[in-house]
Amino acid sequence: MKSVEPRLILADQWEHRCAKLTGDLKMLNQQKADVEKEKEEVEVAKSKAEKDLEATLADAKGKGIELQRSKDREAGLLADLESAKKRCSEEKSRADQAEASLALTEQVRQELVKLAEDSVKAAEDALKEQILVLAPDFDVSLLGAWKEVVDGQIMDPPPES
Repeated sequence: MKSVEPRLILADQWEHRCAKLTGDLKMLNQQKADVEKEKEEVEVAKSKAEKDLEATLADAKGKGIELQRSKDREAGLLADLESAKKRCSEEKSRADQAEASLALTEQVRQELVKLAEDSVKAAEDALKEQILVLAPDFDVSLLGAWKEVVDGQIMDPPPES
């Protein structure tokens, strides 16, 4: 029996090893299946991430184009603003010149009015003197350059309104 027993032990050990290897193989096959499943999930996630990245890049590109258009619009508006400021400054300068010219014109007008009034007064005084030479007893106080003859009477002009 001793010779049979070692064979039984070897067969027993062989069965045990086979069973262990079979269990190990099943476990490895399960692990392989799990890894393949994880690999598929990773591929799906990778594909989704790539699509998301492409969409994000397209969106960013679109926003970049939109941003550039906005910057171009802003640059155009700033140029228009500068042009408007320049025109405004030029118009203000012209208005200041016109105002100065108007002030000078008013000053000249006032001087001319004063000169005309003084000339009329001087002419009136000269005529009164000449009349007194011709008619020393004549009352020249009724005479005046601005007075009017109405119905044979010397009258002061009507008041200005």
